[in-house]
Amino acid sequence: MENKEQYIRYPSGVSEKKLSNRFGLYWEQSVQDWEFTVSDSSRISEFLKVYQTELYDDDDKFTLMGLIVSSFDDDISEADHQMKELWRICKIILEKECFLHFSIITYWSLLEEKNIENVFSITPFMREIWKSVKANFI
Repeated sequence: MENKEQYIRYPSGVSEKKLSNRFGLYWEQSVQDWEFTVSDSSRISEFLKVYQTELYDDDDKFTLMGLIVSSFDDDISEADHQMKELWRICKIILEKECFLHFSIITYWSLLEEKNIENVFSITPFMREIWKSVKANFI
């Protein structure tokens, strides 16, 4: 699979608005990087539950996963027991649905960055996912 471009996608404004309404989150059409603006590590469990039980549209799933990963990035350093279990669930989803979430995985992995001081908190975790799925994209 040499053409990785076919897997690149971006959050949908329609999905952002729909998810904002579902979760009671701020949304405005002019807001860029919605998933960063409204991320909330205290709601990861709720976000994952909705992802797993209510979403069937790929745009909605992709957009919500961006919010989930951004929320993990806010609080991944604490790595308490509950957070580790939630991350395990998220990791399984990302690996299983790697084609849908290619853009999220590669964005947060910062594959070109060698200096660990210049990466997101979640980058080491996302790089583990990339290692396990990259063969699908070669």
